[in-house]
Amino acid sequence: MRIRHLAVQASLVRALPLDRALRAWLQSDGSLSRRLSQSFGGFKVQLLGQGTASATHDELHLLRQHGVGSCRLQRCHVREVVLWGDGRPLVHARSVLPAVQARLTWRALRGLGQRPLADLLFGLNAANCARLGSRRMAPLQARRLGARLGWQEPPLWCRRSVFTRRGVPLLVTEWFAPAVRDHAPGINTCPGKLRSVRRR
Repeated sequence: MRIRHLAVQASLVRALPLDRALRAWLQSDGSLSRRLSQSFGGFKVQLLGQGTASATHDELHLLRQHGVGSCRLQRCHVREVVLWGDGRPLVHARSVLPAVQARLTWRALRGLGQRPLADLLFGLNAANCARLGSRRMAPLQARRLGARLGWQEPPLWCRRSVFTRRGVPLLVTEWFAPAVRDHAPGINTCPGKLRSVRRR
């Protein structure tokens, strides 16, 4: 199955002062879906698409940095979802990994469906996590993404993380809708612990 690639490069302007209202969300650890479900009612995951798709150049660069020596542009597995709460889209998440690993190390990803990615990342077989930090999106890319998703306001801030299992990286980019700042993040009570390594 092929999915339509969002016409959004993760073009990020140079570091700007972090949006204070979103700071707690952008810098939170543990399960984002669990925190959202505690802070917003009616939490759900909407699967936009999943399958073989093109990755952006910066996504490939990050995958190579974290253990993939040769990852061809046309051979990535991509999963895109929107996390909803209170009847509003709150987060757009895009997961990218080498296509072959969607049938090997990360094969469980293909069967997630409408379940959150956190279901694979926690517990006894927790993945290692490298937080790559938060950035503000360039206004043009933010407007394009917001329009593509039908959001009333464009997402301005995103964060990136690389989850590694058996040396195989899974890159996750999360764009936060402005509505997220209306609530503080819930407490992370997810069983198990993600082994986290923060990077600047």
